[in-house]
Amino acid sequence: MSKKGWNEGIVINGVTFPSDELNRKQDADLLTKILTRRSNVISQSANKSSYVINVNAEWGAGKTYFIKRWAEDLKYDYPVVYIDAWSNDFMDSPIITVLAEIQEQLLDSINKSCLPRDKKKRFKNIGISILPKILAALVKRYGGFDIEDLFVEESSEESEKPASTNKTLDLSAAMEAMATQAFKEHSDYKSGVKELKATIKELIKFAVDNPKNSLSANKRSYPAFIFIDELDRCRPTYAVEMLEAIKHIFDIEGLVIVVSTHTEELQHTIKALYGNNFNADSYLRRFFDTKYHLDVTVSPSLLEINSDFSILNHDELNEKNILLFPFISQNNECLKRQVSSLLVSISNWKKLPPRSSIQLANRLLTSIELIDNEKSIDIVVLSVLLCLYMFSKSEFDYLCSTLRMEYFSFDDKATTLRISYEKLNLRSSLIEMTQSKDSFCSYKQLLELSNPEKMQLFRLSSDFNNVDIHDYFHSFSDVMKRGSNVRRTGFLHTFDYDGRGSIGNKQLMQAYMTFFGIQKASLEYYLDLINLTNKLSDS
Repeated sequence: MSKKGWNEGIVINGVTFPSDELNRKQDADLLTKILTRRSNVISQSANKSSYVINVNAEWGAGKTYFIKRWAEDLKYDYPVVYIDAWSNDFMDSPIITVLAEIQEQLLDSINKSCLPRDKKKRFKNIGISILPKILAALVKRYGGFDIEDLFVEESSEESEKPASTNKTLDLSAAMEAMATQAFKEHSDYKSGVKELKATIKELIKFAVDNPKNSLSANKRSYPAFIFIDELDRCRPTYAVEMLEAIKHIFDIEGLVIVVSTHTEELQHTIKALYGNNFNADSYLRRFFDTKYHLDVTVSPSLLEINSDFSILNHDELNEKNILLFPFISQNNECLKRQVSSLLVSISNWKKLPPRSSIQLANRLLTSIELIDNEKSIDIVVLSVLLCLYMFSKSEFDYLCSTLRMEYFSFDDKATTLRISYEKLNLRSSLIEMTQSKDSFCSYKQLLELSNPEKMQLFRLSSDFNNVDIHDYFHSFSDVMKRGSNVRRTGFLHTFDYDGRGSIGNKQLMQAYMTFFGIQKASLEYYLDLINLTNKLSDS
């Protein structure tokens, strides 16, 4: 089995991961180089320990994709364990989760023919004899038992009695027994952790020296990597106990632990356990040696990876006579890229973070699923309205009220919404539309015009320079108000163009909107689509 390049799709544990569209290989290569060097430096120092890094990115940035592909890439050269913390947080103890995954995944990566029977038994039973001692001590710890409770303050009346300290032991037999048991459990815990670490260290060495032939012909290298994913989604107690286990139990030389989280969400998780005033940021700094932030910008690739753009099937939409103005495309890939690029422009305009942009894409694609047959929908108008509805309701309400007015009159002083000079890359979409004359003749909802009238329209062109959202919505509003009141003979006179000279941008936009039947779907139809997607929303 050969290592696959990041430019190829790959199947990992039955799940297909696409090729690397976000250039995550660059992040993986950088981190591998840094973490390998730092771990090896620590192994040469007096204070030998593991090295723990927090890979931070917000939801939708592709953390799990990155972690799984990176782990898959590393396993040919290093021992690797991947743990989905969220899928295991029903377990009582994260220690059991981590131990079980280390045992299963490292043993699976070893050439079994090189594994002596005694070692095989030892590795398969890793932690069984000592885990109860460790868990017992942790239960006492998290149960609130404290040896200090065995001491009581002397009363002021007894202060004159000779004593070497202001505390004394309660010498009852029960308390003595509890103290003895407590110290024994503490000693068992320390010896148990030491034994467990030694066994894991031995297993890692064997995994380095004796990999499966399908992974490496000779031997792999240090360090071993443990990836812990989705910790921020776990219940608070499990997340905290996992962090404590990483620090105290799995602090093992030659081990790099990569904890993948949306760290801000993890801080909220910790505050849910310790209270809103708890300094979760300082608390987390105790566990991580360093942090790495996965940069992500809103891009067509990001949206296409995280949303189901298969809905934009050109043949299916064509069969249903659904037209997404102004995107008149001949194939699926072109339509997908036009819609995703529009959403990127809207996201950048409204400064949406990646998570919100993905939510917008999902909602828009759902709304497209709900469009009735033989409908022409202005996808720019629908996308903008949907974005405002989701993330700025007051601006949505103002724009809707403006569209309902007899004349489109937008007052910048009455709203925080800014639509003048915001172009959303409309120019290229409109130019492409006017050049796609052979792509839309089959749609039933097109305005019936004679061939000479259509040819006159098709001959016209514009560079659509300086077309912004204001111009676009103004044109849309005029088309909706005009409705079916359109001249079939002398069609272009409807828009005050007499055929002489060049035609204005808004005149040509309105002519094409009308020809494609945009006026046949009311503003209320757009709002109904938005309300329906609100009911169906997964986010």
